[in-house]
Amino acid sequence: MRLFGVAVALAAASGAAFVTRASAEVVAIAGSDGTTAPTWVDIKNDAYEQRAHFAAGADRLSAWLDREIAMLKAKRAPMTTDTKDWDLAIKEVDESRSSLTSRITDLKNATTPDAWIAAKDWVGEAWKRSQLAVDKMNSTVTS
Repeated sequence: MRLFGVAVALAAASGAAFVTRASAEVVAIAGSDGTTAPTWVDIKNDAYEQRAHFAAGADRLSAWLDREIAMLKAKRAPMTTDTKDWDLAIKEVDESRSSLTSRITDLKNATTPDAWIAAKDWVGEAWKRSQLAVDKMNSTVTS
């Protein structure tokens, strides 16, 4: 899934000005697949000793998700009809974002290797959930 390039193109076309210095830094970091969107693959195998790398990667994933949500909400703002499915789907996106944020916080607070590994797995599950939610949003047809 590589929606970030599309999101940037849509933002540029619509004149959206929410790209910040922090998001520009995220864009500059290429994923292992050669794209500029951060990927779970880049951090999923990190060990406890690599927790700083993992935390930074998780923060990039979170920032990417924030940008996707902003794009989706900007698309929804002018809609006046046929919004029920859209609104239900965005609720799941918001809930998945909350879950990811909570799991990343749990990960950063983990003080033992076992707790950290469990928290890392939870971050992975929360990331997958958020990706499914964003995919569903992007496939929702409303006008």
